Amino acid sequence: MKVMIRLFALLAALALVIPGSHAQTLVGAQAQRSPQADAFLAYEKALLAGGLDAARPYMTPAKVDDLQGMAKAFGDDGFKQFLDRMRSGAQGEARRKQIEKVEVSGDYAVLEARDDPHTVTVQHLAKTADGWKVSVRR
Repeated sequence: MKVMIRLFALLAALALVIPGSHAQTLVGAQAQRSPQADAFLAYEKALLAGGLDAARPYMTPAKVDDLQGMAKAFGDDGFKQFLDRMRSGAQGEARRKQIEKVEVSGDYAVLEARDDPHTVTVQHLAKTADGWKVSVRR
């Protein structure tokens, strides 16, 4: 009988710990109001308003390197065109409404925002000591 009680206690403890380590999918309003959505929107707003330097606080170092490489490869004019295309889309609360799904797995998340009927932005995020930040694919 003591073995059964210990086994039950162990299973109960595992049940409390395991859900936090499993993936969770947020959709609709839950995804749109998530900390990951807030980080994504802050990143886009800063990037559009002030470029790479302004967006730096909202990115992991790997994402900073990634965007700097992209800017270098595209050149100044190409990177400006990239930002202009972003500016032509929804921003602020309208952009928030485009967020359809956030898949969270521990300290990593993937956000999906529907830009138009045929285009989905997929953004990777990582949880850091400073909160959620836009990241590169892990």
